[in-house]
Amino acid sequence: MTEEKIEQTQEQAVEQTQAEAASPVVETNAAVNPLEHSLELKVAAADVEKLAEQHLKRYAKNARMPGFRRGHVPMNRVRMMYGAEAFNEAVNELVGRAWVEAARESKQQIVGAPSIDAVPTEDKEFMTFKAKFEVMPEIQKVDFTTLSLKRYGCKVDEAAVEKTIEVMRKQRVTFNVEEGRAAQDEDRVTLNFKGMKEGVAFEGGTAEDYAFVLGQGRMLPEFEDAVRGMKAGEKKTFPLTFPEDYGHKDLNGASVEFDVEVLKVEAPTYPELNDEFAESLGIEGVEKMREEVKLNLEREVAARIENKNKAEIFELLNNTLTYAVPQVLVEDQARSVANAYVQQFVARGAKADAFKDLPIDVFKPEAEKQVRLGLFVDNLIAEEKLAPTNEQMQKMAETLAAAYEEPAEVVKHILNDQASRANLVARIREENVAEFILGKAQTEDVEVEFDKVMSGQF
Repeated sequence: MTEEKIEQTQEQAVEQTQAEAASPVVETNAAVNPLEHSLELKVAAADVEKLAEQHLKRYAKNARMPGFRRGHVPMNRVRMMYGAEAFNEAVNELVGRAWVEAARESKQQIVGAPSIDAVPTEDKEFMTFKAKFEVMPEIQKVDFTTLSLKRYGCKVDEAAVEKTIEVMRKQRVTFNVEEGRAAQDEDRVTLNFKGMKEGVAFEGGTAEDYAFVLGQGRMLPEFEDAVRGMKAGEKKTFPLTFPEDYGHKDLNGASVEFDVEVLKVEAPTYPELNDEFAESLGIEGVEKMREEVKLNLEREVAARIENKNKAEIFELLNNTLTYAVPQVLVEDQARSVANAYVQQFVARGAKADAFKDLPIDVFKPEAEKQVRLGLFVDNLIAEEKLAPTNEQMQKMAETLAAAYEEPAEVVKHILNDQASRANLVARIREENVAEFILGKAQTEDVEVEFDKVMSGQF
């Protein structure tokens, strides 16, 4: 290929080079992004010409043209048909090689692919390009001894066990009609009702043969208060004011009237706490049931306490860490966060197409926190040798499997299934980091009531 040909096609090649060599890295100003660096790449025009000729010969082997057999098209015609493509391929290949070599020589910890742009030049011997890229940051150091944290704890006593068993009994309630019974809490009431706003029935305010259990908060308190004490066959009209934040624009704070007619009042009957009840749960005897309930509660409480401790530790770290992170990683994480967000709604029945124009930028603040914290945790684990051990993996798997009928099989699955094992590793990593930080920080032991732990109110 002649120098004149190189000059004629250089502009076109540069455009294609930019399109093919560019990465998904977001363009940022180095003054704003301290992690953005650049390297100059030079490609000899003679090397481009030589490599382009090699590509042309490859094209020539399969070139077709009327009047010529395949592979016998004159070279000048092949050059006319495929010269630009061969040139662009040569440029892209040589720029790629130049980038790999320059990146290696720079000895920088580069993140992601570079964004490569042609640099205008009058140099006939070399084509010049500029590669912009991001590097890994220097991880911020934290003096954990200056952090103030709470270490939550909770004891599962006999009262908690009995309370849980009582809940289990109530979950197996049966209801029986009692003639003349006045409705009271824990009774199941069946009724017809009709709500009127300014004399007109409103949407969602009418039902027939509607059953609910009094005292469970399924209906508004004023509604339950009005029904409480009524007997089968009785009717009543009563006023009701909806809460301001009820969630329906036409009913928020609205004053209405309800007509109700009680059709049936059923009293609850709970199973007796005896060996027969325990056996209905697949457990041999009441005492064995109490033991298993306590073990399950201790596992559940420990998990909730652990999650609370970790949540506060990592939230404090998020508020402490301020170092810059690579935007290419933030972009990737934002897409992951967005995808998880969409999948949550799809799982609830939403259409995925409804989120096709969802802006990724709204997820970047959260994604940036996750990237920053993730890099910090990775570095801490490496520096302090906090990676999960085989013993920890085995113990955690056994703990998780203890609640199943065949724990040995569950342990085997957890340790050998790729996804389950990855989740196990992630959990132990978090635990190790949390315990390490709690061991260094200023901590206050806080004992939490059982009910508050189970309701998440702590």
